[in-house]
Amino acid sequence: MTYHYQPQQEYESAKLERILKELQAIIEREKKRHMMDEHLTHSMRDLLEDEIIPMLEAEVNYDPTPQTAYDFFH
Repeated sequence: MTYHYQPQQEYESAKLERILKELQAIIEREKKRHMMDEHLTHSMRDLLEDEIIPMLEAEVNYDPTPQTAYDFFH
């Protein structure tokens, strides 16, 4: 594939962080809209708020540092 520009490398984790911020912004915009003017269905909004966003946050903010000595040695 030939590029007319120099493509910039980006870590996949940075892409996920950007996606997470975008999903959070979508939810905030939906909250400001009147019920009849919303772009997302209620089920999609609930899915994003209750499952997808929390799961992505947990993965993006994951800290593998052991919390106890037991975790460190096992």
